[in-house]
Amino acid sequence: RLAALITAPQNERFAQVMVNRIWQRLMGRGLVENVSDWEKSAPSHPELLRWLGREFVASGYDVKVTTRLILNSHAYQRATDPLLTETSPLFISPAPRRLSAEQIVDSAFHATGTPFDLEEVSLDVDSVRTTNVAITMGKPRRCWMLASTSNERDRPSLSLPRITAVASVLNAYDWRGARQDPRSIRETEPNMLQPAVYANGAMSTWLTRLSDRHGMTKLALEDQTVEQLIDRVFLRLLTRLPSDEERQMYVALLQDGYDTRVIPESERIQPEATKREPVRYLSWSNHVDGPANALAVQREVEVRRGDPPTNALNDDWRIRMEDFVWAVLNAPESIYTP
Repeated sequence: RLAALITAPQNERFAQVMVNRIWQRLMGRGLVENVSDWEKSAPSHPELLRWLGREFVASGYDVKVTTRLILNSHAYQRATDPLLTETSPLFISPAPRRLSAEQIVDSAFHATGTPFDLEEVSLDVDSVRTTNVAITMGKPRRCWMLASTSNERDRPSLSLPRITAVASVLNAYDWRGARQDPRSIRETEPNMLQPAVYANGAMSTWLTRLSDRHGMTKLALEDQTVEQLIDRVFLRLLTRLPSDEERQMYVALLQDGYDTRVIPESERIQPEATKREPVRYLSWSNHVDGPANALAVQREVEVRRGDPPTNALNDDWRIRMEDFVWAVLNAPESIYTP
């Protein structure tokens, strides 16, 4: 009964509050500026707010439909004005806006072609405990599927090192790991921890190490000039072409040995055959066993090491290519809307 009353078409306020929050998230400023105080704030564009509210109701309260309307508008697609510190109430031009924590990490994995390979979000992987004391949130494919593990004070055997590496970056950018404690507006002020964790953590190794599973490895193996390679990396990571100065600098870095960067298959060093060890899992049911902590520490070391580098590229040139990817990925503009 309550849900029916709230979502009734006659209750225009609910639909308008929802579309105002969607507008604020996409545009950096709400039509009602204070999205949490509807009583003391007047909309800057009341007709637009009412129209969006009606469209939201007509779509069956479909957030994707409303988001598509805003994304296809001229207001959203206007060029960013770098001189603005905040978006104008008239929405003439948006101010530079930092991406959310989830957007920063997800876009980095997607743009570099790095597999988002994390553990299952659960401390009870063998499902021994009952659902009233333990839950599983599945294997995440994007950052919004993560939640705080809240186990940093427990034994090492309860750690989830891959999730922890990603969560460390998310937390630096004001991610809210506790889903029951959300925020309407996140803190976007820069701090020293953000570039330190993003550029030097385990996740940075995954994003820049040219392994056989890495998207940049496939790009580097293609038949193209060094200038074309640099242009394609810039387009993938920064959605723009490099300036003449940037292109000249990175050509000087990658030109030496570029023609011989690819090692013929017959000359590639093959990894040594090793005995396949049985997979040993850690869960709540065995986390106090003797070897559990040692196994957890070993896994953390492996996570920090990352995937082994590809044997298809010359080592000296590959390292310089990794430095190039790292430098572009850590450009300040990479965490802001274009």
